[in-house]
Amino acid sequence: MEYYREQNGFPEENNPGTVYHTGNGFYTPYVEPLWKKEKRKIRSAGNGIGLASLGYVALSLILGIVYGILLEFILPLFNIGGSLYVSETFEWLSTLLIYVVTLLVPFGIYALCIKMPLKVALPFRKAKADLTFGGLFVGLGMGVLASYATNYLQLGLEAVGIGITMPEYEVPVTVPGIVLYVIVLTVAPAFIEEIIFRGIVMQSLRRFGDIFALVASALIFGIFHLNLIQMPYAFILGLCIGYLVMRSGSLWVGILIHFVNNSVAVVFEFLYPNMTEEAWIMANSVYNLICVILSVIAIAVLLMKYKDMFRFEPSRSVLAPGKRTLYFLTSPALILAMLAAVAMTLPYIYLL
Repeated sequence: MEYYREQNGFPEENNPGTVYHTGNGFYTPYVEPLWKKEKRKIRSAGNGIGLASLGYVALSLILGIVYGILLEFILPLFNIGGSLYVSETFEWLSTLLIYVVTLLVPFGIYALCIKMPLKVALPFRKAKADLTFGGLFVGLGMGVLASYATNYLQLGLEAVGIGITMPEYEVPVTVPGIVLYVIVLTVAPAFIEEIIFRGIVMQSLRRFGDIFALVASALIFGIFHLNLIQMPYAFILGLCIGYLVMRSGSLWVGILIHFVNNSVAVVFEFLYPNMTEEAWIMANSVYNLICVILSVIAIAVLLMKYKDMFRFEPSRSVLAPGKRTLYFLTSPALILAMLAAVAMTLPYIYLL
């Protein structure tokens, strides 16, 4: 809590009174207004997160180029007959390593630069069982609602002649390839993205208010999925997961929700080729209905047990929420990062 007292506090300044300086006489020292001090800290946080995000984009491009060079010039030397063949194991292991490095390195540097204690950045506390499993069902239901938001966005854009897509991967056929594929799509995002977005990013912003930190971290989480299909889904689910992490005080809740949501998507992906279109739609609809029902029950149970379940701690910020949001989003480095994210989103947008 010492970190929060140091980082969150914007107490009234003590009146320094007048000071005597030889040769200059008596004068009143300048005291920076509290709103200016907080504005400067918010801008600093925005620039730090923006630089980390730019680092993520830059590392993704650099490591992608390095991987391409490796395939083009080095691996053929080990092939027989001059034909290039990359095993599924090598391909998905490379994908996993690139994914982990591009996210952990820049945001890890950001956490070190702001001297964020590890226990604050990564609150891996043991969460209460009711909050963990209740939160899981709430998260699954929210995932269903978020998927409908994505569908409506897609339909709305199609109505005006714009199509959107997302990165597609060829499903492996070898056992090692399948194992790595599942890890890349379920285990790795659950741990890495929760550590980054609900850990480092959200926890570092809580000194400006929990609601501000929740919305800002979810927004960044959504934007840096780098395609319009996943952006609204990630933003809505990010709000839900972020709140449950705050309420439980543990990243484990977020990791569990993230892992189960992604795992269900992967299971449906594997089932799709072996089912008729009608059967797949029916199975998906039944799953969605079950999740919504369990989510409603979980919310009711949690509200009965915790009267303040959906109550936020009052913010100690001296700036209005709109001002905080404006100063954060107009941080120069964050603006550049968002422009870079938009540029990387464009290949997944096309005219119908």
